[in-house]
Amino acid sequence: MSYRLGRRPPHSPQTAPRLLLGRYLRGPLPTTPPVVDWVSQVSNWPMYGNDRWGDCVFAMIGHAIEATTAYGHGSAVSVSDQDVLAAYSAVTGFDPAAGPPGQNPTDQGTIIQDALSYWRRVGIGGHRIAAFAQVDVHNPAEVNRALWLFGHLMLGVNLPNAAFAQFDRREAWHLVADDGGIAGGHAVNLGYDANAGFKVVTWARVQPFSAVWWGRYVEEAWVVISPEWLTAAGMNPAGIGLSALADAFHSLTGERFPITPAPGPPPVPPVRDPADAALVQALDGWAHHRHTGDNAHAAHAYQVWRTAKGL
Repeated sequence: MSYRLGRRPPHSPQTAPRLLLGRYLRGPLPTTPPVVDWVSQVSNWPMYGNDRWGDCVFAMIGHAIEATTAYGHGSAVSVSDQDVLAAYSAVTGFDPAAGPPGQNPTDQGTIIQDALSYWRRVGIGGHRIAAFAQVDVHNPAEVNRALWLFGHLMLGVNLPNAAFAQFDRREAWHLVADDGGIAGGHAVNLGYDANAGFKVVTWARVQPFSAVWWGRYVEEAWVVISPEWLTAAGMNPAGIGLSALADAFHSLTGERFPITPAPGPPPVPPVRDPADAALVQALDGWAHHRHTGDNAHAAHAYQVWRTAKGL
């Protein structure tokens, strides 16, 4: 089977501003579970044309939509090959009629940030995200928290030539003395972490790799804020500062953040004990007089009690 790459190098932060997730992860967060699995409930991962065209970034997005709907809504929803290729064409100008695979001058791949921006503004296969943020690939705690909170990460890797043979042999991607050099950029959807290892979705199946392989070849990672995930999974600001994220989103885009934290329940008026009400009526006037000695201590204690009771 042939495999195509297609992730282009990321934009410079100076020319393409982006949200940085680490600024909005508020502590202390609950401890991340040792195993975070957002892939095993999906039984089928389409190729999305990535054996013929360099649309790996959009194939990654298709896989992310499957994972989000499977775990958020309980049933995986697959977008079509046509939806994936239409988005690839809209963002990059790809024209499948311009030539066969490997000889098509319009098949030039995609910058992940450009694809995520299109996913947010326009949507892919009827699915849109609310926002996206970059994750620090050198911060394991941030990576694990992002995966746990949002269900998947979009990874950009510099794939070595050795990875193709390892994939064909159904081996985990691992370091070798001679990796054959970098074949090109590739985009994969991370959905599983088990402390020392990861599993990603690529080329129609789940592929494991080690933490040391990550350190050598993973260049960028992004998390997406999906209404399907947040609504269906009941996500709220449990460690992620949605208000701060919304402010930063607005400052970068000039648009209103499309997801706001669900309002909490209305405050419940205190139930007033008749005995408390009687005590307030008896002592309120007395407590406001000037007192000395034990009476002053008693008046102060009464005021503290009344404040604590909300009376």
